[in-house]
Amino acid sequence: MEIEGAIITDLQESLKEDRKCLTQHSSFPDKEEIFRLSQESFAHTVQVCSDYREVSRILLSPNSDINLLTRIKRTTYSEFMHRGKLLFYFNSQHPSTNVHPSPIPVDYLFEIYTGTLTNIIVHWVRSDNRISTSALREIMGYAQTHSPVELIYLTNFDEQADPNQPSHHFNS
Repeated sequence: MEIEGAIITDLQESLKEDRKCLTQHSSFPDKEEIFRLSQESFAHTVQVCSDYREVSRILLSPNSDINLLTRIKRTTYSEFMHRGKLLFYFNSQHPSTNVHPSPIPVDYLFEIYTGTLTNIIVHWVRSDNRISTSALREIMGYAQTHSPVELIYLTNFDEQADPNQPSHHFNS
């Protein structure tokens, strides 16, 4: 519990630190800018995950208690509420929103967004594939700005040595 508490505290602090780069914009960033910002807006967070990688592999293993994962998801959900106000219009009266209202309730949208990013980091922690933290942030940038179908179309499956091992090679 003490180690989990330290991980969550450090994760919260790193997310808060990373959020600072998002406050330097006078307008809401577009999709390309959000992708570009992912290198900076996840730098401290990914570093904390890297620092705790070995212990997290044990705590997040399939046979472990789900408590840490639940706390991580709660933390990322809370962070999304802060970042969402900086990245997206959460005002349904704004003219650029709800042109085509989403059929997905807001809590599900948050789950999709934060769950995707959380799952990427958990997969990286559990994986033996040692991609760099920079490559991880790039993957997170793509995941934030592209739908799963777009990502499938961007992926060059022919470059994969093992079809069971994910790759971060994309066609631009």
